[in-house]
Amino acid sequence: MLFHGYYPTDVRVRREAEALVNAGYEVHVICLRRTEAGKKSRQPRKETINGVFVHRLPLERRRGSQLRYVFEYALLTGLGAVKLAQLHFSRPFQIVHIHNMPDLLVLAGLLPKWTGAKLVLDVHDPMAELYEANGYRHAGLVTRILNWQQRISCQLANKVISVSESMRENLQSKGVPSDKLFIVHNFPEQRFFSSNGNLLVWPRHPDQPTLLYCGTITDHYRLDIAVRALAIASKSIPGLRLRIVGEGNRVDDVRRLAAELGVAGRVEFLDTVNVEEIPAIMADADIGISTHAGGIFGALYFSNKILEYMSQGLPVIASRTETLVRYIPEDAIFYFEPGSSEDMAAKILHVWNDRGAAIRRIAAGRTLISSYTWELEKSKLTAFYADLLSGSPTGTLAPESG
Repeated sequence: MLFHGYYPTDVRVRREAEALVNAGYEVHVICLRRTEAGKKSRQPRKETINGVFVHRLPLERRRGSQLRYVFEYALLTGLGAVKLAQLHFSRPFQIVHIHNMPDLLVLAGLLPKWTGAKLVLDVHDPMAELYEANGYRHAGLVTRILNWQQRISCQLANKVISVSESMRENLQSKGVPSDKLFIVHNFPEQRFFSSNGNLLVWPRHPDQPTLLYCGTITDHYRLDIAVRALAIASKSIPGLRLRIVGEGNRVDDVRRLAAELGVAGRVEFLDTVNVEEIPAIMADADIGISTHAGGIFGALYFSNKILEYMSQGLPVIASRTETLVRYIPEDAIFYFEPGSSEDMAAKILHVWNDRGAAIRRIAAGRTLISSYTWELEKSKLTAFYADLLSGSPTGTLAPESG
């Protein structure tokens, strides 16, 4: 597996890699190498984690200009190709699994493909739609280029995996044959997010209700909407608080907005934590939120965190976007109109003032997620690999990209 990210932090890559190890495959992951938080040392160049052989390249991800991303993607493709070739000629891979972004990272897997390996592209995010949604200059031209590189990448791959039925339809509309596509959802892992615990006591903080956001803090996730809604709703709910868990290039902007609106003392920021720590954080909250933007990218977006909130007994307030509505019915969630802090504030007041409605949605959400689990998706993934290898239960898999 090869991907533009860190292991084992990337949850999708880690879960797929460990699922395949548990199914009897030898799995190698090639990824970036980060400086450990609060330390001067970097992650080990090589290590084995839960049976997965991890190979880290001398490259670190840094947020910056578009040119910085192009540089990182190009360098990763070159370094990844060299590392894949070294490992492949030492012990031939049967499958090379590449995670986007970028889609063209599949170029790194061509040599193993030409010498017998199957090439799989795992499309986490639609690059063209994401670029267009961010409103960059020359979006039309760049969007056409990004769609072109995605088509080429999908043609080069033997199979294409993606994350939802909406993404399946999106890729089909761009010419990817239906028989080439396979869906593996990013559903919660029950060993961390069990819905069977004693989590039915709600609210947990009757005097100081806590809104919780877990995830990336960037333009698309619109934490400004959450802060503005907090400022409105706190006039009627004096103890209302917002806890934000995650990192991103808009953290300082969110802090400034909270100060400008006079609610800085109500907003708490926590750095990204390991997945094992998230259930305890959710158990200490009252309402889970997802304020993602609408539009061309938002329509394809599905927040796994929403299902995690539900598993931990939280009512959820989220932007009403196409893919979410497809998977989560109205009776299990409180939807608000994307981009509207006023409507979100109204939903916060509804949840808090109508406890019966909140508890009914908590119960409906916990029922819903019994069919939305990683354990079910894991069995689909291992069956997909067995089929790809013509039923052979053993094999060597290359690092992931994502």
